[in-house]
Amino acid sequence: MARVVTTTRRAGLDPLKFSQPLGGALVFLGLAGAMPVMHGSKGCASFAKALLTRHFNEPIPLQTTGITEVTAVLGSGEELVVHLDAIRAKQRPEIIGLLTTGVTEVSGEDVAGQMRQYIAMMEHTTPEGAPLIVRVSTPDFIGGLSDGWSAALRALVSAVPFDGPDADDARRGSGSGSGEDTVAVLVGPSLTAADLDELCALIRGFGLAPVLVPDLSGSLDGHLAPSWQPTTTGGTGLAALRRLDRAGLVITVGATAAEAGVGLAARTDADLVHFDHLSGLRAVDALVTELMARSGRGPTHEVRRARARLADGLLDSHFGLGGARIALAMEPEALVAVGSLLHDVGAEIVAAVSPTDAPVLATAPWDEIVIGDLIDLEERAVDGGAELLIGSSHVRAVADRIGAPHLPVGFPIYDRLGATLRTTAGYAGSLRLLVDAANRLLDHHHDTDHRMDPHRDHHAERRDVSQHRIDPFDELDVLCQEPSC
Repeated sequence: MARVVTTTRRAGLDPLKFSQPLGGALVFLGLAGAMPVMHGSKGCASFAKALLTRHFNEPIPLQTTGITEVTAVLGSGEELVVHLDAIRAKQRPEIIGLLTTGVTEVSGEDVAGQMRQYIAMMEHTTPEGAPLIVRVSTPDFIGGLSDGWSAALRALVSAVPFDGPDADDARRGSGSGSGEDTVAVLVGPSLTAADLDELCALIRGFGLAPVLVPDLSGSLDGHLAPSWQPTTTGGTGLAALRRLDRAGLVITVGATAAEAGVGLAARTDADLVHFDHLSGLRAVDALVTELMARSGRGPTHEVRRARARLADGLLDSHFGLGGARIALAMEPEALVAVGSLLHDVGAEIVAAVSPTDAPVLATAPWDEIVIGDLIDLEERAVDGGAELLIGSSHVRAVADRIGAPHLPVGFPIYDRLGATLRTTAGYAGSLRLLVDAANRLLDHHHDTDHRMDPHRDHHAERRDVSQHRIDPFDELDVLCQEPSC
């Protein structure tokens, strides 16, 4: 259990944190035909849009209500109505995510009441073509990206009107399946588009039908749309969201999805299973065990093979990462996921910095996590003699200053292509992350370091890594053995 401490400095000098509205916008960008709208001053969406565009290398649909200094004081209700009417007329979204900002939160306006009146008027005048409007409270002066994601996901699953068990299947859109084989999968921001594809493939391999919420693998995975459209070009559609009441099981992946999962399970009377992350053998084994119990099926050949590769990769990467001093800086659930995987192979986490606090941080298997910024990362990385820094592209400058290699993981990554196509979770993603980390160390020390030498005397290391051996589930070890040809 990690000890969580807060930096003693009174100001953030080199920020690591992103705002709540940015995290909330990401949730709506994973929904089909959606338009996130930041209810704030002119230009408040510009910085968020720039970060998202650089990370995904895709057009980002994002609007703002453009509050002026006058409407901020006298009231922005009329301005909000004008902008929502314009968005409905021009962009014609199926879903509108209205995200408050610091301006509207501090002004004390009753945004919730304004939205109730607007939605009632809209449904009265255009009952058939009215979009789903979800209001989310995301003040950008507290919390961070993960808090905004969590708030948006909670608001979304609370606001979606379900079709009900007797609704016509043709009206529900594509997809079929009984309540027993439909699985609602609520995810956090730590999973890439490739991770989400792998997760869906794993669940489908057990004969179950997953519905991802949100699904960035369908909207911001780097596909070339046949034509331009003003809203998101993929993701989970409104029809699929309205069918969530048919799910017999709700799976939440990531601490930011946990509360939304509780709310959805309560609304639908479905079973609920939560995973803090899906990095490492034990974490993925737990998911596979649950899917086996739910479906009554054993793992497929592909799952067995991927697990065997990860088990072998844990042994191989131990020679490169065992005893390596690593510094991390990323969002809370990603920090715990990546750090736990590296800790499993004997790496020493000498610095771990999170932009915001979260209960999941206390579950980390190393000693300390700091709530701070990139200055805290640099100071602790230098003091701990870090040999590898892992984090977003913002961490690269710190790595360059201290002369250590940098492995880009997290958000944003703008100095590498294909950030969304890299797997970091599941059997395959965990192996990919271990191999990338070991190779970065090997590249940096190839002419002087002998860390990859299998004959090295590990008892001479200042830290005994044998205590970190993986202890996989015995049942899955047997079930995942390859059958004789």
